[in-house]
Amino acid sequence: MLKILVSHNLKVFHVEGERIVQRDLSNITRPEDVLCFYDKNGLQGFCTLGDSDRWLDLETLTITRAIPTVAITSEYHGNGHYSFQYGGRFGRANHLGGLDFVAEHRNLWETFKLLDIETFHAARRIASHRWVLGGSDTIVNLNLRESNFDHVTFGEKKLPMEAFFNSAAATKHLPRFIFFDGWKVHEAFLLNPAVVLVVFGHGVALQQYCECIRSIGSLAKYDGTILIVSNIEADHLKGLAPEALRSQIQVIPMQGSDQLDYVGARLTIFNTSLLDEYQPILYSDVDIVFDRPIEPFLVEAVKARRCSAQIEPFHQIATSEHTGSTLVQADPFTCEGLHGFNGGLLLVPNMADHARYIRAAYQTLVRYTSEHGRKSIPFYDQSVLNYTLYKLDDFDGEPVSAHTQIGGYDHPTDPAYPRGFIHFWNTAEKHLAMRAYIDEAEKLSQA
Repeated sequence: MLKILVSHNLKVFHVEGERIVQRDLSNITRPEDVLCFYDKNGLQGFCTLGDSDRWLDLETLTITRAIPTVAITSEYHGNGHYSFQYGGRFGRANHLGGLDFVAEHRNLWETFKLLDIETFHAARRIASHRWVLGGSDTIVNLNLRESNFDHVTFGEKKLPMEAFFNSAAATKHLPRFIFFDGWKVHEAFLLNPAVVLVVFGHGVALQQYCECIRSIGSLAKYDGTILIVSNIEADHLKGLAPEALRSQIQVIPMQGSDQLDYVGARLTIFNTSLLDEYQPILYSDVDIVFDRPIEPFLVEAVKARRCSAQIEPFHQIATSEHTGSTLVQADPFTCEGLHGFNGGLLLVPNMADHARYIRAAYQTLVRYTSEHGRKSIPFYDQSVLNYTLYKLDDFDGEPVSAHTQIGGYDHPTDPAYPRGFIHFWNTAEKHLAMRAYIDEAEKLSQA
């Protein structure tokens, strides 16, 4: 039996060099170094999660002693509560943030619970992120200060600890889980967003990037992860971003030689595991301005059941080469009356539910262009996304369409009435139009 040792205040014990320290579930840097209770053929002791042969020496309380003194005795006290003794003294989660064996009597500090490994990982994941409650727009987290190993506080709800964590551990969909408050059922959705940008070359795309990333900071007030796929040096891209955003940016190196590379790279990153931990995922062209605080949109997006992008009412996928008619006509399916969408702003709620669809689009792009040539599909990945997501029934124009406008000189927009995103796709000198709009929007926000 190998189980995680948890103290009364919902802390675990972490091996750091020669020390054993207490850690919050949200602050575990190396899960493999977390201390476990191990019953190995009747020999009971403590070891690390990553190596059951690394026994804790009970005399020195170190993990590196050549011949450790191991044997402890355990006692079960009901309700999942345990105590452990060595040399007639009780193990204690002490006030110095460590572990010792000095107490002669058992109280709360000398009482522990043992978590299954899967339950521990679920608890750590819940504690490390924010969540959205289904049926509402309420953002909640695990309040560790008001939790103990009997009950946890999740938002405003006080719930039995093991039942709550077991519900999370049992889920088949990691981005969300169902739990109960008495007989009342609830669903929690992970809120761990990523914004994905693609920037190739040092020309107009870089000028647009400067305005796009500026808006993400000043108008969207986004504080999550930003992933940039680029052939430009990471330091240069970060240096062009607002200083407050630089620590949020991760640059993923990728090379491109033609237009298929430059626009198709948005699908390439979805064909990796780099996005697996995020929910929701928002890909954005760099000619898009984020023009209002983004968190309400992200809260809405985590509950989306399908991928989403801006509907183009002037295009139908069966007849418009802008949105996939080349593929749809070669492989007809029921699509009468379906309007195409613009792939410049693409919401993928999560990879657990949608990877098979978005990766199918990548495979379609690679297979078709390998067979017919790299310039064979008008509008490249946009055509492929329309064909694939509609055919596989993983597309809904909401919520992106409701929050997106077309910008530029031919499509007047008013910064006083932001909706979320403005796409300057049909504009000459895009970066100048973007800059003028952001300047005015920032003035209004400061007024």
